[in-house]
Amino acid sequence: MKSGTSGRPPGRPVRSPARRSFLRGVGAGLASVPFFKVLENSYAEAAGDAPIARFVTLYHPHGIAAELWGMQSADTASAISGGASESTNFSLTFSGSTLQPFDDSGTYGKSWKSKILVIEGLDLMSNANGHDSAGTILTGSRIDSAGSKPLNSSLDQFLAVEKKLGASTAVTSIALGVGTDDTKSGSTLSYGMGGAALPKIIDPVQAFNTLFGNFAAPNDSAAQAALARQQKQGKSILDFIRGDIGRLRPRLAAPEKQKLDQHLDALGDLEKQIVGVSSMTGGGGGGGASCAAMPTKPDASKFPKLKAYNGGEPYFDAITDAHLALIAQAFACDITRFATLFMADLSYAGNPLNLPTDNHGSVAHVYSGSPMGSDGHPVGAGDPATWALLGKFNKYAYGKVASLMKQLDAFGVLDSSLIYASSDMGNPALHSTRNVPTILAGGSSFTKFRMGRRLRVQADCPTSSPWCAPGDANFTGVSNNHLLVAIAKAFGVDVTTFGTQPTSDLTTGVLAGLT
Repeated sequence: MKSGTSGRPPGRPVRSPARRSFLRGVGAGLASVPFFKVLENSYAEAAGDAPIARFVTLYHPHGIAAELWGMQSADTASAISGGASESTNFSLTFSGSTLQPFDDSGTYGKSWKSKILVIEGLDLMSNANGHDSAGTILTGSRIDSAGSKPLNSSLDQFLAVEKKLGASTAVTSIALGVGTDDTKSGSTLSYGMGGAALPKIIDPVQAFNTLFGNFAAPNDSAAQAALARQQKQGKSILDFIRGDIGRLRPRLAAPEKQKLDQHLDALGDLEKQIVGVSSMTGGGGGGGASCAAMPTKPDASKFPKLKAYNGGEPYFDAITDAHLALIAQAFACDITRFATLFMADLSYAGNPLNLPTDNHGSVAHVYSGSPMGSDGHPVGAGDPATWALLGKFNKYAYGKVASLMKQLDAFGVLDSSLIYASSDMGNPALHSTRNVPTILAGGSSFTKFRMGRRLRVQADCPTSSPWCAPGDANFTGVSNNHLLVAIAKAFGVDVTTFGTQPTSDLTTGVLAGLT
């Protein structure tokens, strides 16, 4: 991945005159309280400072029922550059629409239609089985068959760790999941350098402790004293571990040194959490008044079991909601600016969508697509009953995205938070990684992406060769690598290419039509 920096990324603000003025006004005592960072940011933004940039990626399983997701015949579309077309006059409330939550003010507080960009036709150029391709979403990488992992870091880690855009927050980034803490390529989104999978947190209580566990109310002297003792002890332990690593490193070969350096990065993140963000940063800030008090810890009684195949399935909905609330609160409090959430399906008897118990085998695999959802296999008209079945789950997943938008908006940070929602497949019955469902939301204060549109990228195949496939001379598929390059640029990192694919045309350049 070639990269450089252009100016100062929006995720790493210097202390502007407005921020220095704020700190002089409140004094050192209040400035040492982490939650007062939000007030600093609000003051600075009111004085004209650029907003902080945040990034969250949400994964939902099982691809899409394209007929209930894609651009409709009644939508008004026009051609734009790069062989793409766009529609600014489109409906999200047509019969059976799975995107209806984004235009449902009664449920989600507002219509979010003007805040989303629906992108049709992007392909995950993965060499793995569709269900094993989640690892390509943020890495833009082929999956190493021997190690079942991508070949490079994911975009969230590239930005947060390698480009240090997460350096000034207490938690550099956080990877959350529902139902499984497995880190195989089909089970997680976040990867460090060399494609090393990051562990996911599936327990909302553990996620809360990771994000907010080192804070104590400023008016509770006993809690503050206990926290100080805990921080001092933790710092001593980390110093000892770091010394051991320093002595070991010179004796290792290059591959082992890279792994050790990843452990050092993890130690650095742990140190930030132990010591506290107030003594680690030189600036930053959040954006919502909710940070004036400690957030409420999730109620563990709502999810007594966590794992799939171990009784956790009936609690997946509550776990998902708890994780989303924590992401929104952490973004608002500027605890972290980078997050991923790997969502699960609802495979259990009596699920709230009245879907078959086996969402995988009896919902995703029975999907029978029309030519619109055929992904290069245009045979027959498809079965609308199967569209409706898969569409129920799709609509549920997008309801979660809309819920996160509602919470971020309430905290005043939606426009400074870019949401990227996708899946590992387009047509799940074919295990196809073509036409993966891609939605961007929020982010209007720094991305320059034009929201409130449908964007359809260049078709994979010409009408004269509808059966073309990757590798064929007629195949012109657009890889999601181009979107990853564009997102990196939106965060102020001047990359020209991102990911690992067989040819450079798949990894180089920004996606046409975003701005």
